[in-house]
Amino acid sequence: MASKKEDNRKIAIYSRKSKYTGKGESIGNQVELCKNKVHSIYGDVDFEKDVLIYEDEGFSGYYTKRPAFQEMMEAVKNKEIKCIFFYKLDRISRNVKDFCEIKDQLERYDVTFYSASENLENITPSGKAMIMMTSVFAQLERDTIAERIRDNMLELAKTGRWLGGTTPTGFKSEAVEKINIDGKKKKLFKLTPIDEEIKIVKLIYDKFLELKSQTKLETYMIQNNVKTRNGINFSRWGLKNILTNPVYCSADSDMYNYLVSKGVEIYSDYEKFDGTHGIMAYNKTEQTKTKAKRDKDITEWIISIGKHKGVIDGSKWVQVQELLLSNEDKRYRKPTKNNALLSGLIRCSHCGSYMRPKLKSNLTADGQVRFDYMCELKDKSRKQKCDCKNINGNEADKLVMETIKELIAPNSTFRKKLSALAKNKFNNADKDSVELKALETTLRKNQQAIENLLDRIKFIDVALIEDITKEIKKLKADNVEIEKRIAELKDIRPDNINTQEQAQIVENIIDSYFTTFDTLDLITKRNLIRVLVASIESDGENLEMNLIGVRKDSTRDNVPLCEGSK
Repeated sequence: MASKKEDNRKIAIYSRKSKYTGKGESIGNQVELCKNKVHSIYGDVDFEKDVLIYEDEGFSGYYTKRPAFQEMMEAVKNKEIKCIFFYKLDRISRNVKDFCEIKDQLERYDVTFYSASENLENITPSGKAMIMMTSVFAQLERDTIAERIRDNMLELAKTGRWLGGTTPTGFKSEAVEKINIDGKKKKLFKLTPIDEEIKIVKLIYDKFLELKSQTKLETYMIQNNVKTRNGINFSRWGLKNILTNPVYCSADSDMYNYLVSKGVEIYSDYEKFDGTHGIMAYNKTEQTKTKAKRDKDITEWIISIGKHKGVIDGSKWVQVQELLLSNEDKRYRKPTKNNALLSGLIRCSHCGSYMRPKLKSNLTADGQVRFDYMCELKDKSRKQKCDCKNINGNEADKLVMETIKELIAPNSTFRKKLSALAKNKFNNADKDSVELKALETTLRKNQQAIENLLDRIKFIDVALIEDITKEIKKLKADNVEIEKRIAELKDIRPDNINTQEQAQIVENIIDSYFTTFDTLDLITKRNLIRVLVASIESDGENLEMNLIGVRKDSTRDNVPLCEGSK
């Protein structure tokens, strides 16, 4: 290892705190303790010049993807750091595997580290051994705490309380009592019905059994203006979540027998399934590292009787589950493969909904699947909420691509401006901005002067009217020229591209990919279109496209975009 005098790399101080609270050692206190440790080892140090301070507040030690920590490790790789000081070992990581990887990486780059409060270092063999032991105990402590939390949550689950989170449609959370958990008083909650929402829940169950289809149920809800608590239309998946949630079911004998048949763990005796209360289901979903929830199999659920009243009889709830399962088994899988380039981009100008590709059974002359773009709201509401005509999808895609190719052609106005900006030919932007402001100010003054002259006409001598009229004409003529120059300045560069770097990126994408666009796969084509196209709208007859701020009407008389009466 190089000596301290020979090593010109800097010293790093790292601090971390899981929550933005006043409890525990603050970020500031951790840094001060580390500074004292730095003094004890390196003596007098210029903290402004020789020390880098990295702080992560509000980040758990379980994961290493913390911004300041990642920045510090990048500096380690760049050989900018020779030593790291931290308050405690668990500030770096609470996970033994992660810590071992970090330790190996630091040693690979000849970086030492010290714990300010634990007297730990990675220089001597005994110090390395103590670090590993401390790291193991840190994870053991964390795992013990996590297990205790899970046990407490399970005990609470057995009581039928609501454990927090977004309440299901039809209910709100209400505090009921406080109990001691680990010596601390915790407020407990139960679900309380919201009458108007419960009516909607009951309607959903009844209509599903009547219509026997999620799609038809979705259409019914849209046609009858039945909205979610957030005021939007119910989706098929939102409806399914309600239909499969046991929280609405009464804890009666039918429900008990169903749960037993599915192998569900039940924390209540059969006698308590008397239909008086509802069901509480825990452990239904698994939280992943990406915060996305994964539904668990029903056999992993934990069921107890809730403090709330059930709103759907057990026999009806079970019937709904069996119908959902039957529909899954019988569902016809429509072919979904298509070449719709504008899917997810084109919207209906009537209602603002996306227009989705609707496949046809025949092919085009060149063997492509025929399809229309159809307003999603029109489709779901069976034309009751929107009657926008369908667009010929094959022709719409072709027309948009032709328009894009025209705009990005080497000799087009747009391309010339883009190239000029990419080559930094707009380095007079500040000067142009000053001129623009001055012209706009002059324009406003001239307009005000014209208004003042017009007001004076009725009070002055007739002999002076001719002179005032000439003055007004001159001001108006000046304004015409000023407005022309303002338009030129505002049109200096392509809209929405504000820097040379952005222009270079867009130009590189055009040069690299659009010349071979037809040979690319569908996903790449769609992504490239989204680089240039901000939005596309259709009223059933015309297409209107916004391409990086350049608005262009894409209607052509010889292209049959609409499908008559559809």
